[in-house]
Amino acid sequence: LSDGDLVSCIPITKQPAVTDSATPIQLEPSMVPSKPQNQNENRKESKQASQRFALEVGSCPAGTIPVRRRSPDQTTAESDQLDSSSASVSIHEHAYASTTIAHPPSFKGTEVILNVWEPLVEPHCFSLAQLWLINTGLAFPYNSSDGLLNTIEAGWQVFPDLYGDNHARLFIYWTGDDYQETGCYNLNQGCEAGSLGFIQVSNKVLIGGSIAPTSIVNSTQYEIKLQVFKDDISGNWWLQFNDEFVGYWPRSLFHSLKDTADAIDWGGEVIVHNGNSPHMHTNMGSGEASYLGYKKAAYQRNLQYVGTDNALHIATGLEAVTEAALCYGIMAKSSKYWGSFVYYGGSGSCCNFSL
Repeated sequence: LSDGDLVSCIPITKQPAVTDSATPIQLEPSMVPSKPQNQNENRKESKQASQRFALEVGSCPAGTIPVRRRSPDQTTAESDQLDSSSASVSIHEHAYASTTIAHPPSFKGTEVILNVWEPLVEPHCFSLAQLWLINTGLAFPYNSSDGLLNTIEAGWQVFPDLYGDNHARLFIYWTGDDYQETGCYNLNQGCEAGSLGFIQVSNKVLIGGSIAPTSIVNSTQYEIKLQVFKDDISGNWWLQFNDEFVGYWPRSLFHSLKDTADAIDWGGEVIVHNGNSPHMHTNMGSGEASYLGYKKAAYQRNLQYVGTDNALHIATGLEAVTEAALCYGIMAKSSKYWGSFVYYGGSGSCCNFSL
């Protein structure tokens, strides 16, 4: 591809997470969430982004999926950098909007539209925008396997150590044990060979592939739509990118998140590894402050959740959380056309603003 990626089309049955040939692969969801009548996805002057793979190749042959190939240098960097859960290795900072934790757990998915940027990221750092579908485990017995935090995560990220460049790339992630032993990027990157993980079925979406075009300050805003939802018939958690069903996380990957989530977050995250100052110049979102708004700040809009009725609902009563308000801010709002939405981000250089 024009971004330097090498892509192989491999049989669906040969992907890393298919470890049991006797278990049939679910090729499409059995059910999808219903949407509110007359739902408005007004984009103002924004446009939908795609991927370089889709723009330059289109798709792999039927029965295969596109897989991004990595150079030896990238593979070495991956093994060094993917353990992002270790406090001794890295510092995480977030700016996100969160639902109230639901007891009993009652979320069966989420949908969000994000504008996409290519922020400045320093060496050994990353910057991302994503959704977190979470079960905190609080509804289960303490110290049981079901009592651990489980997450499904999806969005875009700029991560030079993993991908070898500064392009915004579609990524996915999950953990079934509070980031202790499990925690896999994309198609089982960072996990033991031959282990279970996300199963892709789409021949049109390149997980880990770059997104194009991306937004520019005071110019056109380019967006992607992500949806994660529970298929109650199969029990699997499905991912949709724009209008394409990409694949699913098997129910068997999870404990507390087997059936429902009890919280959803939407927002941004940066990570700085040891050897870097905690606050230098790694941008979150566009790198602009959240209060600057449309065409400057990063946003996520039409924040919705899937309820127990398998329908999408506007997320309300959100709490805005930032762990370094002088560096990364967030503002939660609502409007007729954007529903619930957030502006978030910042330069990371600890400018004198507080939101």
